[in-house]
Amino acid sequence: MDELRTKLLHEIMGIYGPNQGQSIGAVIIPAFVSDFKSVVEKSDGLGEVSEEYMTEDKRIHLVLYGRKSLGKKGMSSYVTNARFNGKNLFDSLEEQHIAL
Repeated sequence: MDELRTKLLHEIMGIYGPNQGQSIGAVIIPAFVSDFKSVVEKSDGLGEVSEEYMTEDKRIHLVLYGRKSLGKKGMSSYVTNARFNGKNLFDSLEEQHIAL
């Protein structure tokens, strides 16, 4: 999860600058990730789901992709990819499994 948060914060700071980016990131990253975790947990089946997020000023358009997985301890939720303003944040050739 820290890898996702770090990548998102880096992109947000690139748009808003370091100070404003830190402030905005501290609010929207937890909100987006928390909402997406809920979306994945409520999804039917084990297929991939996605959800789009946009800031009010429309400078950030984030699409998160994820799925549930059945493991020894029951169901787990994962982020499998993230697109930030049209840019993939993870290598598309390597499937990511970042626990929510």
